[in-house]
Amino acid sequence: MPTFDVTVQGKTYHVEIPDPGASPLQVIVDGEAFAVGILGVEAHARPLPLAEAPRPAPMPAALPPVARVAVARPAIPAGADGGCDIVAPMPGTILTVDAQMGQAIEAGQVVCVLEAMKMKNPIRATHSGTVAEIAVQPGQTVAYGALLVRLE
Repeated sequence: MPTFDVTVQGKTYHVEIPDPGASPLQVIVDGEAFAVGILGVEAHARPLPLAEAPRPAPMPAALPPVARVAVARPAIPAGADGGCDIVAPMPGTILTVDAQMGQAIEAGQVVCVLEAMKMKNPIRATHSGTVAEIAVQPGQTVAYGALLVRLE
């Protein structure tokens, strides 16, 4: 038999429900029996016994494999003079520009930091070279494939 301790306006009552499926519902509050009607429930409605309650569908033993999709990255074309363009791999906002005009850059060196989806992404040079152009500034929003830094 389900039993509960219920507090109403600071006073605690011990409640027992001999038959949760009965209509009207019979409850015993601190040893005194009451017939309780539930508002909004039609006379013929009654709670389902646990054995009749709907159950969620079981999970399949094995889920189907997830398809892998290749995402094309923007090309980093070599310039006519053998330099290269460093472009945005995703849309976002430039947080910092770590390269300076005329600076010698090594492959793998961070040239700027791009924020996308609350993540800070260091953008690294793919080739060594000298900074010929800085096309962005901190706070600027860039699109996928936008020029960030040009090396020569």
